[in-house]
Amino acid sequence: MKDEELIEVLVEKAKKHDEKAFTELIKNIENQMYRIALLKLKSENDVYEAMQNTIILIYKNIKKLKDTKKFKSWAIKILMNECLKIINKNKRDLDIRTDYDERIGKTEYGFEKIESDNDLNKLLKNLNENEKIVISLYYGEGYTTKEIAEILSESEGTIKSRIRRAKTKIKKYIEEEKIYEW
Repeated sequence: MKDEELIEVLVEKAKKHDEKAFTELIKNIENQMYRIALLKLKSENDVYEAMQNTIILIYKNIKKLKDTKKFKSWAIKILMNECLKIINKNKRDLDIRTDYDERIGKTEYGFEKIESDNDLNKLLKNLNENEKIVISLYYGEGYTTKEIAEILSESEGTIKSRIRRAKTKIKKYIEEEKIYEW
C-alpha cells in the first residue's frame, strides 16, 4: 500500500475514534512537522509547543476534514497557524531566541534528529523566512506549488516567485562562495 493510500485509510479510521490509527498518522508526519516548525520558530521549546497544539487541533477537528487526500497539507496549515500564534506571543513577551544553526539535529523528545548538511545550512541562511519555508516545503517535503499556496494561504504565483527568487539567491551564493567546484 502506498504512503498516500495508507494515510487515507488511517484518516478514515481516526475519524471513527481509532486511537491507534491517529497515533500512526501523527508518527507519519511528526518529522515533517518538526522540520517546518524549526524553520519558523527560534527555540526548540516553541517548536514542541506548536507541534503539541497542532496535534491537539488535528485530533479535535479531524472529523471536519472532507478530503482525506489533503490530510498532510491540512495538518501543515494548522501547524503554520500555531507557529504564527507563538511568534506573535513571543513578540509580546520579548523572548530571547537561539540561533537556528545551533538547533539543527538536536532533540531530546524522541523525534528523529534532522540530519543537516553544513552547505545546505549555509544556503538557507541566505534566504529570508518566507523563502526558507517555500524551499523547504517544495524541495524538502515534496509539496507542489499549489499545495504550498493552500498551506500558506497565498497565491500560487507568489509561491512560484519566492521559489525562483530563492533559487537565484542560492545560485549566486554558490558562485560567490565557490561552495561546489565542478
